[in-house]
Amino acid sequence: MHKFSHLVIAALALSICSHGAWGAQGGTFRYLTEDLPEGSSNAVYAATLLTANAGGPVTFAVSAGTLPAGLTLNPDTGFITGLPTSAANENVTFSAFDGTTTIFLVSNIKISASGGGGNSAVHFTNTSLPDGQVGEVYTATLTVADGVGPFILGAADLPPGLSLNGLTGEITGTPAAAGTFNVLCSATDVGEDNKIFTVLALTVLPFESSFQFVTFILDNGEVGSEYLDTVSATGGQAEVIYAASGLPAGLSIVPETGVISGTPTVAGTFLVVLGASDGTDTITTNLIMWITASSTSTFTWDYFGLPVAIVGIDYDRQPPILVATKNGTSVTYSATGLPEGITYDNTSGELSGIATEIGVYPVIFTAVDADTSEVLTLSCDFVVLPETGGDVNGLATNLWVKAQSIKSGDPGTGSWKAQYIYNADRRTGKAFDPATDDFIVSLGSRTISLDPGQLIDSNGKFSFKSASGVVPAESIQILPQTQSIKVTSSKDTLTDTVPSVLRNTLTLGPKGYKLDEFFEEGGKFVVTSGYRKTAFVVYSAKGLSKGSSTDTLTLTMLLADPAFDYESGVSLLRFRLLSAGTPLIDKTFTTFVTGTESIDAKTGITAFKLKNTVKDLGTTDILSKFSYETKKGKMTLSMKNVDLSGLPLSEAHVGVEISIGQKVYFTSVTLFAPKPGSYSTKMP
Repeated sequence: MHKFSHLVIAALALSICSHGAWGAQGGTFRYLTEDLPEGSSNAVYAATLLTANAGGPVTFAVSAGTLPAGLTLNPDTGFITGLPTSAANENVTFSAFDGTTTIFLVSNIKISASGGGGNSAVHFTNTSLPDGQVGEVYTATLTVADGVGPFILGAADLPPGLSLNGLTGEITGTPAAAGTFNVLCSATDVGEDNKIFTVLALTVLPFESSFQFVTFILDNGEVGSEYLDTVSATGGQAEVIYAASGLPAGLSIVPETGVISGTPTVAGTFLVVLGASDGTDTITTNLIMWITASSTSTFTWDYFGLPVAIVGIDYDRQPPILVATKNGTSVTYSATGLPEGITYDNTSGELSGIATEIGVYPVIFTAVDADTSEVLTLSCDFVVLPETGGDVNGLATNLWVKAQSIKSGDPGTGSWKAQYIYNADRRTGKAFDPATDDFIVSLGSRTISLDPGQLIDSNGKFSFKSASGVVPAESIQILPQTQSIKVTSSKDTLTDTVPSVLRNTLTLGPKGYKLDEFFEEGGKFVVTSGYRKTAFVVYSAKGLSKGSSTDTLTLTMLLADPAFDYESGVSLLRFRLLSAGTPLIDKTFTTFVTGTESIDAKTGITAFKLKNTVKDLGTTDILSKFSYETKKGKMTLSMKNVDLSGLPLSEAHVGVEISIGQKVYFTSVTLFAPKPGSYSTKMP
């Protein structure tokens, strides 16, 4: 089975060609790469040869000249990687062969001496990750060499069910979903304030099956030219049905054959999630596709991923961290959705600053070349991890999907229905304002976007309904009082196919949310088994404060974590309530709770039930009730003899933190007190 075997920058491998059946392209087989970056002998070098409109799997080679010492070219992916061993200035001719045509690129590669910047040759020693299987315990370790240290490790796109220890590099857990996951592995060298990252493929086989993708990379294309590529899988127990989410506008997949075809209408870099189902199991993989603005354009994002940010640590390095383009002449940049504290330079594309709050932030980057009027977009995640690093699977999205379904079919016959519960700052002057804020909700390739003023405020209920006769017929209802949102669209055209994992994003003014969700055949999302990322919200809260340590508090929370794990009497259980960062309650209740578990015979996934069985005999911060069931996601916590006198009198935005084992689930929610000392999440 194919394995990516070099250090790379994010998804270098995911763009050159694909394995499977091929057909004639509308465009000419050509290079998108025009030149290669300079390097330094004290920093890992990573570049790629990008092509478009290939007629089959591409093979790369050096046909004239010599690569600088220490660098190698992967013939299947076009990666040029390695640690240069000395200064160099080489003219190299590369060839690319798609089975029919050979094309050539002449480029100079310059390697400067060690004093020219870099990161003390810090690099990952891993060249691959071992395979796993759903329901089977998994272990692996990320290791870093050279540099100064200490190192904080991070990971994005780990399979659901797995976790990374950011201090030791250990990846452990039991995979809960199958597929080939291209895992972005990141390391922050605290000693010299540097960041590095690579991508390593991790294949998880289904429970008692060898079903897996044999497509590892996608061909690239161009606006206005016919596109054709084919997705393939092997080991299925029956006929395989394919799905795709996030394809560029103008492209679609044929479920029965896996053929991706059409004519792209939008330029940019696209993160694509592919799915395949054999009737018993469903597998997914995450790939990247580049689309240029025309058949002659080479204006592309020079983007292959981003090192994760660590909260409170400068997000900078030498060389700078960039989300920039290649082959533009007069380019300006902009971004929406970046976390507070992070800035984006509109002329260089450099990211810098200090992130102040952990989370996964869906960001849209835009580049405009004023000379050619070409516009490129890129949607990706900016990840902020805690001080100890870890993985994205452990970061809770403060959005809950109560119910959701889609129906694909002929144009104009589809539908989309969703109900959400969200946590956001709803205090006066900070809450979502439909008169001034945007509202955007996306599921897979389908997006509903409302500009300020389109939502009508009726006694605190915000609503939108498309005019009679307009297709698709869309309806949005936002109820800040109960933290709920309803989305309905009928007579719609949905290009995403199921069963598959679809990305669900929501933008509510300045607040962004993102979840990955599995939709079963028929387009139904099942709570909680359909979650592929952690979701955590406070659904309701009631607190009674008398200004003393005789106060009471009850929280109803919703938690879904594909990597949830618990061991009675061993796993830490801790609750904290914070006001302006100051703990009002800090309670460890590990010894009061007993957990039971059961195994789903079909999937091999473990389900847990937790309940307090030992009476709390303390005198303050007494645990009255705690319960949690992973299948339903409902968690209840009640306490008495607490002190809530530190809360503001009328409205308070508080942090709610639940620690279970090594996991920390955090959300912030607004409490209102229409009567002094009587707090509730319900807005008056």
